[in-house]
Amino acid sequence: MLICPICGDDLLINEDSGQKNFSCKNNHSFDRAKSGYLNLSHKQKVSGDNKDMVLARTRFLEEGYYSFMADEVINLLKKLHPENLIDIGCGEGWYTRQFSKYADHTYGVDLSKEAILHASKNDNKTQYIVASIYRLPFRADSADVIVSIFTPIPEEEIYRVLKPGGTFISVSPGVMHHYELKEVLYDKVRLNDEPVRLDRLKKAEVLKSSLKVHVKDPMSLLDMTPYRYKCPKEGLQRLEEKKDGLNVTFDFIISVYRKEAE
Repeated sequence: MLICPICGDDLLINEDSGQKNFSCKNNHSFDRAKSGYLNLSHKQKVSGDNKDMVLARTRFLEEGYYSFMADEVINLLKKLHPENLIDIGCGEGWYTRQFSKYADHTYGVDLSKEAILHASKNDNKTQYIVASIYRLPFRADSADVIVSIFTPIPEEEIYRVLKPGGTFISVSPGVMHHYELKEVLYDKVRLNDEPVRLDRLKKAEVLKSSLKVHVKDPMSLLDMTPYRYKCPKEGLQRLEEKKDGLNVTFDFIISVYRKEAE
C-alpha cells in the first residue's frame, strides 16, 4: 500500500535485497535503515522532536499515566478488526506498539527521524516511516484505520488514504487537560480549545475520558509538553519546588469518524 514519494507509483519490497530495499517501477529506490525504518521524506534538514524530547516522552508514557486513554482506543480497535492501521504523527511509537496488537499490518509515520529511529528499535512488527503527515506515502483508498494522537489533522490526506467505510480515530486534549500543571506554570490559565471540526469525514461517536492522577515527577510531564519551551522562568521555578509531586487532570476527547462509501 506504500507509494513512491517521488512519482507516486506503488513502492514494493525488492525481494532480491533480502527485504532491505523498496523500489518502484521507475527505479526510485529506498533502503531500509538498520533498525528497519524507511525514510520517504523530501526534507533533508532535521525536523520534528529531537532526541531529548523523544526520551522525555518515552519515560513519561512508560509510567502508564496515559494508559487509560490508550485502552479506550484499543477497545475501539478490537471492534474494528482492521487489516491495516496507520498511526500518523506516531512519535516514539509508544501508542503504535499498543495498537499493533490489534491490526494485521501497522505503519507509523512521523517527520522526526530521532522519534522514528527510537520507535523502530523497540517494535519489529510495525513499519515505521519518516514522512510528512501532510504527504502520506500510501495509496488512495488503502487504509482500514488511521489513528492520530495529539497531532494536527491533515483531513484531505486522511480522506484520500482511508478506504470507503474506513475509520479515523483522533485523540485531542479536553478543555481541562493539564489544568493543574498550567496553574503552576502560568499566572493566568488558558483552557484548551474544542477539537477542530472535520468536513469531509462523518463523525460517528465521541468519547470523553478524564482522570486526575498524582504525578510523582511533574518535571517529567513538563519535559514532554510544549510548555517546556514556552513557560516563564518563574513558573518553572514554582514547578521545581513541587518535590512531593502534583495532582494533574488528564482529559482526553476521542473522536471517531468514518469515510462514507461512495
